[in-house]
Amino acid sequence: MSIYQDFNTIPSLPAELDFEPVREPVVRTSRDGIVRTVPNSFWIVNPMSDTVMATSKKNHRTPNFSDMWEAFREGLLASDVDTSGVKVKFNVAHNCAAYSADVLFPKYDYQRIVGEATQMKMRVIDSHDSTFRRVMRALIERLKCTNGMVGVGEKLEFKNFHTVNSDPEKLGTVASEFPTRLENEAHLYKVMMGTRVSKDNAIAFARAEVATYQTATGIKINEKSVEEFARLWNQYSSLGDTGYRLYNVLTHIGTHVTGREGTDLARKQIRIEDKIADIVQRPAFRQISGLAQAA
Repeated sequence: MSIYQDFNTIPSLPAELDFEPVREPVVRTSRDGIVRTVPNSFWIVNPMSDTVMATSKKNHRTPNFSDMWEAFREGLLASDVDTSGVKVKFNVAHNCAAYSADVLFPKYDYQRIVGEATQMKMRVIDSHDSTFRRVMRALIERLKCTNGMVGVGEKLEFKNFHTVNSDPEKLGTVASEFPTRLENEAHLYKVMMGTRVSKDNAIAFARAEVATYQTATGIKINEKSVEEFARLWNQYSSLGDTGYRLYNVLTHIGTHVTGREGTDLARKQIRIEDKIADIVQRPAFRQISGLAQAA
């Protein structure tokens, strides 16, 4: 994972991501040594490294990442969103098959509502291997811990299929609404700050909603995940026994992703953040955090 860099406006796409994927017919060598083309199957090749990123069918469209990124830049430029002083980091998946870009907007600070340093963040996600749809989403970043605090009131995002060209005007229109809609999110943080959640109840929530996984024999609980959740709960003691503390533990899990050597952290982080975004929209979280009562 990369670090934020300072820019005066939204920068161009990094050179390593700016390429047109190449489609090549899939070939296989049979046992008799004859090379044959596999019908209706194509390799999606990164021409910068001459390596295969994915295998696709005939109609799969793989445009340059710049298609979405330039539409995002153009849309923001045409909107009323203040991009001065933005900080940007690009998180690149293995073989440049996918990426996410995080953009912090220092002109949009919600400290007056939340009571601590927070800023608007937009995230752009794209992939060449169809693992992720094109996404532009907005969230608040808590600067003290750099947690990306996914929406609890609503999912603030715009999705687009790879088969459809990105529309700068539409992206700009959606983005221009994000600052105000994030203010609504910030007010919900105050509700969670005023809702008591004990450690025991938080861990019970984690066992039921966060650490479960499906197996052939039924649903099981990952006890190591429960232990890690309890460790993080203790780490956020300054937030008290509150729904806001529970929320920050969850968004910490979705933001600060680690893995063994060779782990595709950029891809893993997107998937875990998506999981946390789903969890905080569930009735169980809304009930324990106090948001259900505030609705």
